[in-house]
Amino acid sequence: MKKVVKFLGKLFLGFIALLLVAIFIFWIKNQIFIGGVNDATIAYLDRNKKSIDRATIAQHPEIALFDSEFYASQVFLLGETHGYADVQQIDQYMIRHLNQKWGVRFYLAEIDTSRANALNTFLRKETKDTALLKQVVRDIATRIPQLSSQELYDKWISLYDYNNGLSDSLKITVIGVDQDFNDTTTTISRDSSMLVNFKRTVEEKGLQKEKFYGFFGYSHVLQTGYNQGNIYSFAARLKRAQLPYASHLQSIVCFTLDSEMRMPKVGTFPTPPDEKIGGFNGDGPLITVKGIKELKKVTEEGSITLFDLKGEGSPYKNSQHLCSIHVTLVGADMLPNNESQKTTDFFQYAILLRNSRALSKLK
Repeated sequence: MKKVVKFLGKLFLGFIALLLVAIFIFWIKNQIFIGGVNDATIAYLDRNKKSIDRATIAQHPEIALFDSEFYASQVFLLGETHGYADVQQIDQYMIRHLNQKWGVRFYLAEIDTSRANALNTFLRKETKDTALLKQVVRDIATRIPQLSSQELYDKWISLYDYNNGLSDSLKITVIGVDQDFNDTTTTISRDSSMLVNFKRTVEEKGLQKEKFYGFFGYSHVLQTGYNQGNIYSFAARLKRAQLPYASHLQSIVCFTLDSEMRMPKVGTFPTPPDEKIGGFNGDGPLITVKGIKELKKVTEEGSITLFDLKGEGSPYKNSQHLCSIHVTLVGADMLPNNESQKTTDFFQYAILLRNSRALSKLK
């Protein structure tokens, strides 16, 4: 019996040793992929960053964060990894800022036409129909479980108040470009549907000369094909389309460090009881972003920082840092599909959020 116990003990210790070695190798591979810190890149980032204050971002839409080239564009897209609370504040800032300064009144959303119509009904009612808004937020869980949250609800409550004070010519209208949530027979991709739905709305309503702002998941705002399959997102398809505004497109993507994501229970993926998980930040272990250490080097804990990646002397015009993302266990990598693709081919601005809390369950 003692020999059996001793054997089992050695077997267990051997298993633990192998597990630790595997974890160490996994960590080393992640660090190699992320890369180190380049002094010239750090100098560029220091010259081309702007801090965004959490306490004032929603209250001061007059503060301009971008250059004249940005504002001269016609389509502005913000991309996120769903589940982080601070991005809801950034989204609210963006639509209010563009609306106030440049008359942007059309908000492209990763929802279908039915839910967009419901949001527009909510925005235009004389009093807040909170039951209607809560139903829209709950419905979003069908397609994007992490996004269906109290913070999403609160954002639209705030935008109702903002919208209510606008003249009719500036009131915000939501355009839902996603596939029908209830349609299980569609054979084309979501990104193809988004382009088709957007083009149809523009043509039917005669919006060819309007400016548009949109809020989407990260991959949908990438402006060129990625991975070996040459996947084209909504933004990439839009840029290639024969449309008057296709070349006037700006994409901003959000990265996180030291932050928690909301991960409600879906399928068999293990989820903590509080539905919060920290493993999806840009420095791993589940997601690793090449070059994320350089953004971390020039920012402080608890900050939100915007980086212009296309300025004079930008290293991102000649590298694949930030646009190269390795995903472990929970999805596919998102990588350039050839050496000629550079970061600014995918997006022009990046926002780093540090210490964001997770979105919370709708009350």
